[in-house]
Amino acid sequence: MAPALTYPPLVNPGFEAGLLGWESTGRLDAAARSGAAALRHDAGQLETTQTLTGLPNGWYTLQAWVRAAGPAQAYIALSDGAGPAARAAVPLVPDQWLHVVVSAEVTGRTGTVTLGSDAAAGAWVCFDDVELGPGRAALSIRGADISSLKKSEDKGGVYYDAAGAPADALTVLRDHGLNYARLRVWVNSPDGYHSLAQLLAMARRCQAAGLQLLVDFHYADSWADPGKQPKPQAWAGLDFAGLRQAVYDHTFEVCRRLTEQGTPPAMVQVGNEITNGMVWPDGRNDGGFANLAALLKAGGRAVRAGAPAARVMLHLDNGGNNALYRGWFDNILTQGVPFDLIGASYYPYWHGTLADLQHNLDDIARRYAKDIVVVETAYAFTPDDHDHYENVITAEVCPGYPFTPAGQARLLADVMTIVRAVPDGRGLGVLWWDATWTAVPGNGWDPAQPLSGNNWENQALFDFASRPLPALRVLGRP
Repeated sequence: MAPALTYPPLVNPGFEAGLLGWESTGRLDAAARSGAAALRHDAGQLETTQTLTGLPNGWYTLQAWVRAAGPAQAYIALSDGAGPAARAAVPLVPDQWLHVVVSAEVTGRTGTVTLGSDAAAGAWVCFDDVELGPGRAALSIRGADISSLKKSEDKGGVYYDAAGAPADALTVLRDHGLNYARLRVWVNSPDGYHSLAQLLAMARRCQAAGLQLLVDFHYADSWADPGKQPKPQAWAGLDFAGLRQAVYDHTFEVCRRLTEQGTPPAMVQVGNEITNGMVWPDGRNDGGFANLAALLKAGGRAVRAGAPAARVMLHLDNGGNNALYRGWFDNILTQGVPFDLIGASYYPYWHGTLADLQHNLDDIARRYAKDIVVVETAYAFTPDDHDHYENVITAEVCPGYPFTPAGQARLLADVMTIVRAVPDGRGLGVLWWDATWTAVPGNGWDPAQPLSGNNWENQALFDFASRPLPALRVLGRP
């Protein structure tokens, strides 16, 4: 039997022995997360470091809990001295402890841990419960919803690469490091887009571009979300048994056709943001979960039959609302609904702080022992519009994250930091919602109104000149 590898531990990781083991310009603070002390950095640019030698070469993950008050930036970093340090900024949430992780590969048996800050006068940053161990915290899913892309292209939309040359948008996404594409499918689309035929064609393109597929079932003829889950017109006269069968048949047919053409989905959402149920009124859950559970079981069975390797996801909105997720999934599990993944939407201007998101994701990962994907997020790179149609988000700026390309990229980076820190590696990844929905005449919100505008183009990952924004590069980093 090979001897077990040993890893030199961090000295005094909780600062209970003062600053023993650390090189620091900081001081101790009694406002600890655990124990009696934490490290405190006051105003200025400060760093606290510790170097470990004799580390077996390989990947390591640094973890720390960080709390800041006042105008302050903070980060943790890990370096083996052979190249730039791997660094994770601390999300900008005032006066709350946040768990932050970063991973780096050690090649020279030495690793340096850095706890850094840049605080204004009167502000401070505290660090506590620092850990360093083997392994890598990385996101295996880095993707984007591209459901609007085909219609955009058909209406004249053109996309460019970072050098300004015309390019296939899917190639641009892949070249920036993305590995997943999400596509919604409606039952009977008013204009033919988001239909099975279009899904099949786009699935072939995604496969050719090296992108895995997530299918997002809207069990409706148009948009389905927490505020509306309209029953498809073709299902209007069905009793509940017939409706349950229709959910199965539709789901199975889509999954079967994708599998038969050699482009099986890797993941399937049985419903989109089904916080309040789906296929209303029959599957609405405000009077109980039995009907919704029956529909979800039918959809899940259909996925297993039509695309056996796909993972089944149940998807809610409001990713910062832990009480919502606990109540909903407790009820669903009581009803015996099987599923593989939890999907969450998190829009920071609607769904709470990044600390709220972390609390919820960490809690449900432990409570349900399920892997988690933030399957929708977005943020504006400008408050302006590009099609003379008022955008849905124009002034809801989150503190510290301006509506600029840099602010958009920082917000996304911090969401990804939260997902990487989900316990036991259960935070699988992040997808941006409709990254390619630029302002193209005819590609608006309303599928029944060709002249309707797009109120999302200031949250795309391509700017008003259709060139990739900095956030796209962030999204591609594991």
